[in-house]
Amino acid sequence: MKKKTHILILEKPTPFRDRLKAVCAEVGKAWVADDLKMAQGLISRRSFRLLLLDWDLIRTDLADLSRVLDIFQPHARRIALFTAPQLHEVVAAMKSGMDDVLWLAQNSSVLRDKLTASLAAPKPVAAQHFHIPQLTRSLAERAASKKISLIAARKEFSKTFLNQVLLQKRMRKFQLANLMNVATRTLRRHLMK
Repeated sequence: MKKKTHILILEKPTPFRDRLKAVCAEVGKAWVADDLKMAQGLISRRSFRLLLLDWDLIRTDLADLSRVLDIFQPHARRIALFTAPQLHEVVAAMKSGMDDVLWLAQNSSVLRDKLTASLAAPKPVAAQHFHIPQLTRSLAERAASKKISLIAARKEFSKTFLNQVLLQKRMRKFQLANLMNVATRTLRRHLMK
């Protein structure tokens, strides 16, 4: 179970992030992101079972992030991270779709127990369709608001689309490369950029 459990930690560089990373290493493999842009890149390229998301970093772009998570990580459990949780913020996090909350004052054994319990909980039912319209709308909005260039939006769409084809059709990269008439190395390089 440990090797198959992929966990994303979106948290500013703090002692709390270091402690979370150490606890996550006991239950799976952790990827760490310092900012929302880096996290969205990982979310669109990898499949995670657990997303640990700093509430202070995500609450300003919550609508965009929720749309991205619904498209790319429909199976992942979502946990909000707080330094010192306030009741109204915890309620807002839970209403936004978070499954649980963790905070700085909790000791490592409590964090480990909560992560293990979250991973043991049944997965939500997966959506069986591909969300191309939402993806294109989201990328078009980001390009229009100058958050990313049109070229970067096209590249992101291309990588995301190919990753979704691989996931949904349960294909291997060499099979998709053969269908596209490109070398496997070329496809792999495109997906990793």
